[in-house]
Amino acid sequence: MIRSINHKIIYLCFLIILFFTYAKSSPIPKESVFDNELVKIKYNSLFNNNNPVLASDDNFVVGNDSVKFLNNHQYKSPAKAFFLSLALPGLGQFYYGSKVKPFIFLGVEATSWAYYFKWHNDGNDITDEFESFNRDHWIRDNYENKFLQWVAGVNDDNNVGTEFYEITHHLPDTRTQQYYEMTGKYDQFSWGWDDAVLNGNTIDDYSSSNPPPRVLNDSTTPYSANRLFYERRRKDANDKFDQAKKMVILSMTNRLISAFEAFFMTKHINKKMNHKESSLKRKSFSSMKFSAKLKSLHSKRDTPYLTFTYKF
Repeated sequence: MIRSINHKIIYLCFLIILFFTYAKSSPIPKESVFDNELVKIKYNSLFNNNNPVLASDDNFVVGNDSVKFLNNHQYKSPAKAFFLSLALPGLGQFYYGSKVKPFIFLGVEATSWAYYFKWHNDGNDITDEFESFNRDHWIRDNYENKFLQWVAGVNDDNNVGTEFYEITHHLPDTRTQQYYEMTGKYDQFSWGWDDAVLNGNTIDDYSSSNPPPRVLNDSTTPYSANRLFYERRRKDANDKFDQAKKMVILSMTNRLISAFEAFFMTKHINKKMNHKESSLKRKSFSSMKFSAKLKSLHSKRDTPYLTFTYKF
């Protein structure tokens, strides 16, 4: 009796081991039309339009053999997606299959560069304007041959004595960017403006015997409406250039965000697709349950039973 029971247990264990070995190594068996319809119902979420990744039936096909993962969504390189979006924002999103994000990132990129060129061109136009205004209203002769000559005894600010500590800048010989900045920014050059006036006196009201006062503070600095207008326009130009620079920063930020989003989203999609593929390949066994046990039907005999359950 004991020997008979031992043989039955060994035989049962052999069947169990054989079954699990077959289940893990054997190919998925062919399915009937009825089975295929059950799979469609069970995995309905894969075949509707609400799934952002598996929105098309083209990704999965239920055939006579099994649910097969097609090559419509092949492995996508996260590194490639990263560099594509770094080169052109949205291109990496298009590469991994997004239909909306490419237009968002590309729209931000196009907008940033459109405003960059607009504001940079506005800055150039205003610069041309205030430089022309400077040429018309700032007179070098008034500054060098009148103010400097009458106050310091020289007509070159590079040669003034150290006692004239308020004269700190040397005017370039040509109209460079520094030239246009200095003539409006520093009080030292205020007498060069054609409408400069101090206490009702213009530069022509002074002479070598009656020189204008040294420009030491606000009370000795001549007033010039032209100078104030010139400085406002110069500030307007600088503001436009600053706005243009911000658009470049926006573009670079957009590229980085697009690149990293494409990189991580591509990795996520690859992982998700691999998971779906594995799940579908195992679906024939995912709803099956087996249990083995000995059941006594008679007092003198034990019979092995294998219970099979399939969930629909």
